[in-house]
Amino acid sequence: MNNKYKTRTFEIKEHQKDIVDAISSLPRRNLHYITGQQSNRYPNLSLNELKKFIRRGISQYLAPTMVFQPSKKESDLIKFFCVFETTKDFFHSQHRNTDVGEEMFLGLHFHLFISPTPSNHLLLRDKRWVCFPSLVHTIFSELTSIRHKSMCISKYDYSKIEDLDENFILYHTKQFMFHSSREMILTNY
Repeated sequence: MNNKYKTRTFEIKEHQKDIVDAISSLPRRNLHYITGQQSNRYPNLSLNELKKFIRRGISQYLAPTMVFQPSKKESDLIKFFCVFETTKDFFHSQHRNTDVGEEMFLGLHFHLFISPTPSNHLLLRDKRWVCFPSLVHTIFSELTSIRHKSMCISKYDYSKIEDLDENFILYHTKQFMFHSSREMILTNY
């Protein structure tokens, strides 16, 4: 086994390697990381709704650019890879033969790695890089756009990734240790 994919606690499986490779292949210049945690007090979005609103937020942000670049696809301008996870307790409850009781919070949340493509950065927003505070706000606005689920997000943050550490990427494969879950991934490439 290649040492690149070994950790101290478990051996990385093929589908986890694919996640590591996909995240590692994102353009590094201006790579950002957005996280969103759903509330345990208010109605939550489903996995499909989370995916739809993240995609819609990105599309809404890029819409003015796309008008002037009709031959371009969104994936020509920006690349992203999003991992969806549940709470640690919920995840373990799915893989153990123990009674967990009636109160179990799914805790669906996401980790979104996103970056403009290097070859097309000059096409974006007046020949500048993506304005990430605006993009992050647009995604958040979409996530909270359903009136009866407008309080669904309890934590939401972003940061620029200066150095993409392999252990940081591996951390995002932990809930794929038993099997591949393509439905828990959203990407545009």
